[in-house]
Amino acid sequence: MQEVAERTMPDKPWKQLEREVAHLLGGRRYPANSGGRVDVESPMVVAQVKHVQRLSLAQLEELCVEMAALGQEQGKLGLVTVKRRAGRGTPTPRLVVMTEGVWVALNQPEESG
Repeated sequence: MQEVAERTMPDKPWKQLEREVAHLLGGRRYPANSGGRVDVESPMVVAQVKHVQRLSLAQLEELCVEMAALGQEQGKLGLVTVKRRAGRGTPTPRLVVMTEGVWVALNQPEESG
């Protein structure tokens, strides 16, 4: 009986946010228990998704640098998406954050072969 209740419970907000980001980026979400640092991966992007009340600029910078490095290792762009939890019924925008190096890579014209 407990199994049925677990299946009908709504998703946690952070899990739903990860699904939304996966859709936005055209990728797939990795379950939290997969053990990796990447929450979402697409053919072009690896991303960490944060749904937080607070996140310092230093912490955000560290996450962006880490995702940029992971992305570079895989030949992809590394991003961080952040959505502030402001309380029930208080909407906040989702932010897509990257290092300058990722921005430059994103905006380079594609080389034709």
